[in-house]
Amino acid sequence: MSVERVFLTGASSGIGEALARHYAATGATLGLAARRQHRLSALAASLPGTHACYRLDVADAASLQAAAADFIARFGCPDIVIANAGVSVGTLADRADDLAAFNRVFQTNVIGMAQTFQPFIAAM
Repeated sequence: MSVERVFLTGASSGIGEALARHYAATGATLGLAARRQHRLSALAASLPGTHACYRLDVADAASLQAAAADFIARFGCPDIVIANAGVSVGTLADRADDLAAFNRVFQTNVIGMAQTFQPFIAAM
């Protein structure tokens, strides 16, 4: 199976950037999503092919739905959706403000994963 279209969150650095470079090298069209627009734009400019950049936070379901709709309208249904976005923070849970940090991690790493896949499921 040849991969023609990939939508990828957390694409601005680390594993996400490496995955973007890998799939672009195979000729895939990418939907690159992350919070840091300048990093997304620089990455897209360095890759062969045509790609779309989406500045968004995976904790925001409406932004993911809009990005998914745009990607599908422009390029068709993705062959692969990768929910790579994630955050890590140091908390010990001994302070009340640690609860906000735990909530942010949960919203990004768990809810954000589900929200990444949801807008693509019907089309896939």
